[in-house]
Amino acid sequence: MLTDEQVAEFHRDGFLNGGRILDEDGVQELKDELERILTIGPEGFPEGTTPRPVLFHNMVGNRDPEKCVWQIVNIWEVSPVYERLTRHPFIVDAISRLTGADELMVWHDQIQYKPAGHGGVTGWHQDAPLWPIIRPMTPVSAWVALDDATVENGCMWMTPGSHSWGNHIEFLRTQAHLQQKEEFGNIEGFTPPDDAEVTTVEPRPWPVKAGEVSLHHSLTWHGSPFNHSDQQRRAIAMHYMTGEARFVAGGQHVMKTYVHMDDGELMSKAGPHFPSVMENGQVLNAAS
Repeated sequence: MLTDEQVAEFHRDGFLNGGRILDEDGVQELKDELERILTIGPEGFPEGTTPRPVLFHNMVGNRDPEKCVWQIVNIWEVSPVYERLTRHPFIVDAISRLTGADELMVWHDQIQYKPAGHGGVTGWHQDAPLWPIIRPMTPVSAWVALDDATVENGCMWMTPGSHSWGNHIEFLRTQAHLQQKEEFGNIEGFTPPDDAEVTTVEPRPWPVKAGEVSLHHSLTWHGSPFNHSDQQRRAIAMHYMTGEARFVAGGQHVMKTYVHMDDGELMSKAGPHFPSVMENGQVLNAAS
C-alpha cells in the first residue's frame, strides 16, 4: 500500500515510483510470456478471430526480428499471465488511492518494446488528450518495467508538476525534434501558469528497475528517447478508468471499435474488453 508521503509526492510531481512489486521469477514469467506472443506474431492472430490483441504491429519498417519495435495493445486478452498483472493488488489499490475511486476498469494495456540498438523514440506527450472517447479522463497509469529502464536504453523522462498545467498536447508536438538522450530534456518555449505549484519546466530522466511499477498522471508530460545501447527495454503500461468514465461518441481511438453504446453512457457497461478490477473498494480476481 502506498504511504501518505508517496501519495503527496504523486500529487506534487505527477508521477511516482511505487517500488518493486514483482520478484525475479515474476518478471521472468512476463518476459517468457511476451516472447511466446512475439513468436506467434501478428499473423497468428488474424482479423476476425478471437481472442486477439486489439493492436499488434511493428512500428518501424525493418523486419529483422532483432530490430522490430513492437507495439501490442491489450496483450491481456490473449494472456492469462498479463491479465493477472492488470489485477495486481498493489497496482489496483494504488490507482484507487491516487484517484479516490472505489470502482476501476481496465481502459487498455500497451506493451512497449525497445530492442537493443534500434529502439524507437516516443516523443513528448500527455496521455489523456490521446484518449478522446472517454470523459472524465482516465487519471492514472501504471508502467511496469520488465528490464531495467535506464538513461542508456531509453527510459522515460518526466516533467515534475506538468500534470497541473492543463492540456498542452499541441505544444508538446512542437518538441518532436527531441529524440536523443543528450537533448531530450531541452524543452523550450513554454511558461507554466503563474498559479501552478511548480512553475519551472525541468524534465528529468526516470529510470525504473525491472519489477518496479511507475505511476503517472495522464496529464504528466513524458516521453522517451531512442535506445542506442546494447540492452533491450521491455515494459507494459496499464491504463485504468474510474467508475465515472463515460463514452464520448465523437472521439476516435483504437478501442472505440469495442464500444457499442450511446454517447454519454457509463463505460462500466461497455462490455468484456473493459473488465472491472475493483468494485466497492475490493480488488477483483480474474474469475469475478
